[in-house]
Amino acid sequence: MHKTNRVALLLVLLLWTSISKAEEKRHGRMWRISAAVLGAVTVADMQSSAGRLEANPFLRSQNGRFGVQGFALKGAVVGGVLGAQYFLLRKNPKAAPYAAGINFATAALTGAAVVHNHMLK
Repeated sequence: MHKTNRVALLLVLLLWTSISKAEEKRHGRMWRISAAVLGAVTVADMQSSAGRLEANPFLRSQNGRFGVQGFALKGAVVGGVLGAQYFLLRKNPKAAPYAAGINFATAALTGAAVVHNHMLK
């Protein structure tokens, strides 16, 4: 496992364990922060991939590069996941720490991809 991945995983675990289960209001705040971080990292990932050859066949356009189709699909997936979490957390607010942990973990993995893309440039 690369050093960057280990550091990102450690940060995610520290953030997740630092959430106090007794403060439900704080859970909602942590989830909103995690959603914002995930959104920002997704935008950074799209920026770092724009116009480059794309390995994922779902995200590549006809010329094999990350383009409009990739932007739309990646944005729709992340937006859909965050939207689904929002509606699910309205019914069960106690699940917010788990959703925040998933968002932070996804952001860490996506952030590692962003770093990798920038190292290739």
